[in-house]
Amino acid sequence: MTARRLNLHGPDGCVLLAAVEETPVPETVTAVRTAVRLRLPDGGRVTDHHLRVAPPAPRPWPLLADVLVVRDPGRAGAAHLAPGAAVLALPQGPTECRMRCGPRRNAWVELGSGHAAVAPWEVWASLAHAWLVAGLPVRALAAVRAAPGGHPAASSAASRARTASARSVRFTPT
Repeated sequence: MTARRLNLHGPDGCVLLAAVEETPVPETVTAVRTAVRLRLPDGGRVTDHHLRVAPPAPRPWPLLADVLVVRDPGRAGAAHLAPGAAVLALPQGPTECRMRCGPRRNAWVELGSGHAAVAPWEVWASLAHAWLVAGLPVRALAAVRAAPGGHPAASSAASRARTASARSVRFTPT
């Protein structure tokens, strides 16, 4: 298991603390069980557990993916492999990543070198999934400044993963 902590500074001055834990699925090297814990500016906490997969992954892993990360430009059409994925990340090299977040085909977010300097694209794709779960506007993720460190966001039971306080947070780009 690997763990990473991030301080996410929003454009409106609010700070979210994130802890990302990754555990590779033993049967494959391209699937990772991920837990993202967010501590929100209002004190609310969200824990998101999901499966992140990168092609080529053997069946059934792509069909089970919540997050799909496609690094090979020739596989950009690989989204059909993971029809249930809420986040599709398409890294465009070391300094740019396009992500479709949510069910709408036009819900694209572009991240840049400032994001890449702090964490790999796979981590950002998992953070985008957690933001969807928390009800935060994913487009604001593009405006976030991130720094390593911070305090681990405290665990919460799965039943509290989608709290009313998490859905009421206003995190809007300026």
